[in-house]
Amino acid sequence: MAEPRRIFAPPEAFCDGVLLLDGERLRHLRTVLRLGPNDELSVTDGAGAEYLVRVEHLGRDRGRALVVARTEPTRESALGLVLAQALPKGDRFSAVLEKAVELGVRSIQPLISQRTVPTRAARSAAEPRWRRIVESAVAQSGRTRLPVVHPACSFDEMIADPNPPELRILLWEHATEGLSEMTDRRTAPRSALVAVGPEGSWSEQEVQRARQAGFAPVRFGPRILRTDTAGIAAVAVLQHCWGDLG
Repeated sequence: MAEPRRIFAPPEAFCDGVLLLDGERLRHLRTVLRLGPNDELSVTDGAGAEYLVRVEHLGRDRGRALVVARTEPTRESALGLVLAQALPKGDRFSAVLEKAVELGVRSIQPLISQRTVPTRAARSAAEPRWRRIVESAVAQSGRTRLPVVHPACSFDEMIADPNPPELRILLWEHATEGLSEMTDRRTAPRSALVAVGPEGSWSEQEVQRARQAGFAPVRFGPRILRTDTAGIAAVAVLQHCWGDLG
């Protein structure tokens, strides 16, 4: 039997054993997935639960699906991984979000560094779309927890976080230590943040301030990766070494 298709729906969409459908979620089931009465699908609520539901009715404005079963599968990484990504030009951050969620990050911190290009207006307009991308990636990958996408912050705000993860890594091509050297010599942390700079890299002042704040600068191989490649590659390595990949 084929595995049911997956969608995301927040906990408040469930009521007394019924999934209530409207808006974009209803349109997706009806016009994209082309589901109808008695079709089954899998729904994650982003809060740890996964539901098997059976479609009862899909109207023009409202729909209902009956909950057949509720489970709490273990699919989240034990490593609390945060990706702090300097916003790249254009729409490349959308791909970063999607792949980071698939790889199991716990949260994403969009970052405005000294050499970041995007304007405040562009960031504000993109944030609702970012949330939709994360919800879709959670459903596609079978995750049960919805990663947090924080509001964009400045570099100084990131390094001044009063409750930082156990380990904070700054990807920097001029660092003396490689990422593999760090993972080899350390025991697995409970939480880690990996900060990725913009197209023009970090400024010398940013690297110095990050070091003073307790960040560990590391290089990532002999080639210079694009900013939207470096973060995803680093997340994959950290999940392999300390998380649940591999």
